[in-house]
This record gives sequence, C-alpha cells and structure tokens, in this order.
Amino acid sequence: MSQRIGDLLLKAKIISPEQLQQALREQKSTGARLGSVLVKLGFVTDEEVTTFLSRQYGVPAINLSYFELDPAVI
Repeated sequence: MSQRIGDLLLKAKIISPEQLQQALREQKSTGARLGSVLVKLGFVTDEEVTTFLSRQYGVPAINLSYFELDPAVI
C-alpha cells in the first residue's frame, strides 16, 4: 500500500505537521484534493506535488513542457 502524500511530504520535511493539519482541515471543508490545498495555501509548489505523487504511485512523472506536441493531437 502506498503512503499518503501528506506523510511523504512530512517525512521529506517539505511541510510541517502544523501545515499538514491546516491543509487537512481545509480539505475536509472544501472537498478538494490535498495536493491542491497545499499548493493553494502556498506550502508546496505544483512541481513538488507532482514529484511526490509520482513517488506515491510508483510511476514516473513527465513534464510535457519539454516536448513539442503536434497541435493535431490536442
């Protein structure tokens, strides 16, 4: 079973226990995803969330901004 993203961020000392608790309260009241709440509160960046979600699910993250996409695909 994969670890929760909040626990991974805590273990890496990216966020504090207090920040996690604040984000969890916000998540509970809004129903938003924890990663989105953490970004909205300014505790982490989108890139950090992507990196830790990649670790959580055991799949590589790919930044598509490094690739040129054919407009016909979009």
